[in-house]
Amino acid sequence: MMKNLLFVNACVRGSESRTKKLCDEFIKWLNNKEEYQIDECNLECEKITPMKSESLIRRNQLLEVEKYTDEMFIYAKKFAEADSIVVGAPYWDLSFPALIKVYFEAVSVCGITFQYGADGIPMGMCHAEKLYYVTSCGGFIGNFNFGYDYIKGLSMLYGIKNTEMIAAEGLDIIGMDVDAQMSKALERTKKL
Repeated sequence: MMKNLLFVNACVRGSESRTKKLCDEFIKWLNNKEEYQIDECNLECEKITPMKSESLIRRNQLLEVEKYTDEMFIYAKKFAEADSIVVGAPYWDLSFPALIKVYFEAVSVCGITFQYGADGIPMGMCHAEKLYYVTSCGGFIGNFNFGYDYIKGLSMLYGIKNTEMIAAEGLDIIGMDVDAQMSKALERTKKL
């Protein structure tokens, strides 16, 4: 049976996005290693909105009666069912575009992606063996990796123990060989 790979695409510059190019090459390499059914969730095309009081009340009412089949939970269900996950997001303002935060608000659903044990400690419910976070940036990330740190923390909550970051850095530095930097990032992935 073919495994399912969920590609969460927050590469908002479309075909001009260096992060998207890196994601495409990485997913191609990953798919050659082990064949996947690829499900792309392009966040720019989705009708996903931040949680507000009305949507939060509705979600809590649905959770109270365990109505997990509601369309409100589609993102959480797809995320929980994926065998592998690739999150592609450019490095913006020390983290990622706001669409990623909004997406993970929709994914973080008690009873689908995680649950609380009798002792009150959260337990993950996701099937993914690994989550890959793919990013690119004009400078160098250094110790200010708040986007990946956030995703890694959520992955632990969801029960995804293995996360890796793939980054092409220094892409806007004058004189930098952008193609070489992109190739270096891809070469590092082959060692994962």
